Amino acid sequence: MRLLLTLLMVGPFLAWSQAYNQLGKPNYFGFQYRLVLPMQQMQSGLQQFADSILQTELTPNNGYTFGGVLRYGLTDLISLETGLYYNQRNFSINSTRTDSALSVSQRLRFVQFEIPIQGNIGIQLSRKIYANAALGGAILYKPSSVATYVNPSDKHEFRQVGLVEINKKLGFDLRASIGFEYRNKKLGVYYLGGTAFVQLQPAFVLLSQYQYVNFKQTAYGEVSASGFGLDFKYFIPYTRAGRLIFQQGPIE
Repeated sequence: MRLLLTLLMVGPFLAWSQAYNQLGKPNYFGFQYRLVLPMQQMQSGLQQFADSILQTELTPNNGYTFGGVLRYGLTDLISLETGLYYNQRNFSINSTRTDSALSVSQRLRFVQFEIPIQGNIGIQLSRKIYANAALGGAILYKPSSVATYVNPSDKHEFRQVGLVEINKKLGFDLRASIGFEYRNKKLGVYYLGGTAFVQLQPAFVLLSQYQYVNFKQTAYGEVSASGFGLDFKYFIPYTRAGRLIFQQGPIE
């Protein structure tokens, strides 16, 4: 299923990117993988929610992003980057009934899609090594709410819901990237760097609910999904009408 999703995501970009644009600069098509790390400094670390006898702690774990990326050349060293990414965030949740020894641990997976738009500037350090800096944002789409539940004992139930309201499925973030890349005419472009991103609104609202027969307790609060990512990108080399993707010029 994920392979099919990836093909649907990257297919249109691959078909469009294998050409020179109207500015006479090549378009690069490639793939990106990002290891997403939560950061307490960006308010995406441990979060606590409580209501009467129910206490819940949510801890972000490492997540990931992958998808197709397109770099549209404006000059030899300035470009625009966009793409379509699948993003998965993972959370550990511990809930406790404070008037007893009853406690559970659960995991919650939250999925969203990203369309980033970033301006990219390259600085040539050597014949094949470049330093890159990028600044921009992303459109975020959250397809659905998510939920998990567990019955640890008899009629006791703990339920965790990552609620996305129907009018809040779209979101936005701001992001900045820095990294280094190796350019080779035959092997393509290899990029390694990092990205910090700040979501302008909560990712979802956590509803943490405990129920025993007809007795219910609910703790809730907004969850931030800002953070930091370690990026790896690979751009595919190609030729067109006898011309390499890297043209001889000022950057060679």
